[in-house]
Amino acid sequence: MLSEKIAKAIEKNKADMLKTLQEVISFESVATSSSEGIYPYGKVCADALDYMLGKAESIGLKTKNYDYHVGTADWEVNKESFLGILCHLDVVPAISENWKSNPFKAEIRDNIIYGRGAIDDKGPAVATLYALKSIKDAGYSLRKNVRFLMGCNEENGSSDLVYYNQRDKMPPYVFTPDGSYPIIAIEKGMMRIQFRKNTDLNIMLKAGTVPNAVPALAEAVISDEIKITETLAINLQKEDGKLKISYTGKAAHASTPEEGDNAITGILQILSEIPDCKALSNCFPHGFTDGSGLGIACKDETSGDLTCVCSILNIEEGSIFGVIDIRYPTCTTKEAIFEKVSEAMGQYGFKCTVDIQNNPHCVSHDSELIKVLKRVYEDETGEQGECLAIGGGTYVHDIEGGVAFGAEFPDWDYNMHGDDENIPVYHLMKTTKMIADAIIQLCDGYF
Repeated sequence: MLSEKIAKAIEKNKADMLKTLQEVISFESVATSSSEGIYPYGKVCADALDYMLGKAESIGLKTKNYDYHVGTADWEVNKESFLGILCHLDVVPAISENWKSNPFKAEIRDNIIYGRGAIDDKGPAVATLYALKSIKDAGYSLRKNVRFLMGCNEENGSSDLVYYNQRDKMPPYVFTPDGSYPIIAIEKGMMRIQFRKNTDLNIMLKAGTVPNAVPALAEAVISDEIKITETLAINLQKEDGKLKISYTGKAAHASTPEEGDNAITGILQILSEIPDCKALSNCFPHGFTDGSGLGIACKDETSGDLTCVCSILNIEEGSIFGVIDIRYPTCTTKEAIFEKVSEAMGQYGFKCTVDIQNNPHCVSHDSELIKVLKRVYEDETGEQGECLAIGGGTYVHDIEGGVAFGAEFPDWDYNMHGDDENIPVYHLMKTTKMIADAIIQLCDGYF
């Protein structure tokens, strides 16, 4: 259990912690697509990093700036880092008019903090900072060094960590409070496959804007002489010998496609009298997200089911182009998947190419890091500390042995990446306590 002295120090620091979180949220730190002078992700991301490094220095941590890609704060620099806690300060964009309050002027309403980055990942970063401060305030020293890492490009590919790893090394034990409780120990592999085909179809179809989401709208324009299969509810308009068809589904993240309704597969079913659309409908049958149409369906006990989403489809000017997002369990390989997808689509004349591929990330449930984090979670919450498997990727996906530990508790909607993103003050405090306890156990007591 966390010592009473540290718990009291955390409570004493509460007001200052909330103020710090409000201040760091005020930086509109959306990473830019290209550098701005010496700032690889833009001046505002750099300003947010400078702010947090300044806060870390003010509590006695030793900081280093890796050219505004990553900043680090060490407990004691003359000791090799043993534990790394990895957070990020970049955020996704926010549409201010959709929020009840300014997303970059954090408000506290009903003991809930609202602001972009509140849960992803500025809130957890501030919790990490004040866990370290509270340990110092309580008079503790650590036998082993802990390194607090703050990146600036998690939302756009984690090139910040690539830069860091070329210049320094990660500690042997790393966790990120940029996921869900209890512990994320398994992340499925991911593939994005593009497919193309020249066609003489005289139709236009457009659906999907990003490769990692189930599209909610698909629209097509066809000749009114073409038969359609009206098995689903559609919006249909006739004009000048043309049919304008739209199908409205439900958006979802590509890692959880079963929560959505894919508009692409819906409109393909409607257009299944057209040969190429029929072929694509066979490959991506409406209502199925397991890849069975491509012959890649599989699952295992530890990492779950394979998921498959046709997320982008454009048909125009004699060509067909599409994107498939696949999240696959540990029982298969990216090579086996690509072979089967190429064979299944090749029989209809489609050519496939790999766009992105990542292997699964798996950490043994018997790892010493997981044993400690399980105990910390169970002591603080009274709930069982189990390991989770997810289809998405966390900030530690490419870090050997790394796991995600928080900061999302079950049964609360934080609106991560959405309007009115938030974190309850109570959750922020509990996360701070668990991070402090993990630091003490890993760097001063367990080993």
